Amino acid sequence: MKKTFFAIACLFTLSSVSASADRPVEKGQLPANTQEFLTKHFPSVEVSYAKQDNELLDKDFTVVLTNGDKLEFTSKGEWKEVDCEHNRVPEAIIPATIRKYISDNQKGRYVVEIKKEFRHYDVKLDNKLELEFSLDGKLLRYD
Repeated sequence: MKKTFFAIACLFTLSSVSASADRPVEKGQLPANTQEFLTKHFPSVEVSYAKQDNELLDKDFTVVLTNGDKLEFTSKGEWKEVDCEHNRVPEAIIPATIRKYISDNQKGRYVVEIKKEFRHYDVKLDNKLELEFSLDGKLLRYD
C-alpha cells in the first residue's frame, strides 16, 4: 500500500513539473490581442523572445523586447504586467485616472512598471516610488 501511494505521489509530482515547464513561442504564436498590443504600444521594438509559462491550471505568456522591456500576458492575451525598467510605460496603457494622479502629484515623473492585479494596480515610477491604486484609479497607498 505504501509503495502504491509513493508511486502515485511520484507520478503526480512528475506530471506537475512537466506541466509547469516553460515553452518558447514565436511572436506569431502569441494570442492575437497580445500581438496587437505589441504592435500598437511598442511598434518600433522587436521581440527578443517569448515564452509560454505553463502553470498547473493556467498558462501565461512572457515577452521580452530587444530594449529589455518585459511584458506578461494572461492566457487570453490580456496584459498583466508591463515592466520597462529604464523606459517609460506607454501612456495609453495606464488608466486615465492614474495618469492624472501622477501628473498632478508627481510632476515630472513617469511610470516604468505597471501590474494589473486582481483588485488593484501596482505602479512604479522612475524615482522608485511605488504606488497602489484601486481598479477605478484611486490611490490606496504608497509602498
